[in-house]
Amino acid sequence: MEIYLFLAMFLIYILTAFMVKPHVLNRIWSLAFVVCFAVTAVAIAFIRISGQDVMMSANELNWYYLLYLFGSLSVVLGVINLWMYRGPIFRIFFSSADTEEKSGETPQPKKKGLF
Repeated sequence: MEIYLFLAMFLIYILTAFMVKPHVLNRIWSLAFVVCFAVTAVAIAFIRISGQDVMMSANELNWYYLLYLFGSLSVVLGVINLWMYRGPIFRIFFSSADTEEKSGETPQPKKKGLF
């Protein structure tokens, strides 16, 4: 199921990369990741609040399904966000402090299309 989610989201990413501006693209996918994270957190909270029984009830099964679905979706959206923000993330982890102090300016991410 995760492979189908990844392929579907990647296809949607490619379509949106061609249809919208990069600024809007970043907003859409970042917001999707935040919403998916929030739904996953709510599902975990409801599972924890309902208590732990030996047998699973139908209500708990619904929350476990939401947890699995949105947890998988969070992973896929996280990969897409890592791809979109690969430049700034690369600069954060691999640039030295000397280059940042000398420049005096905050480097802006370059505007790019699909790749």
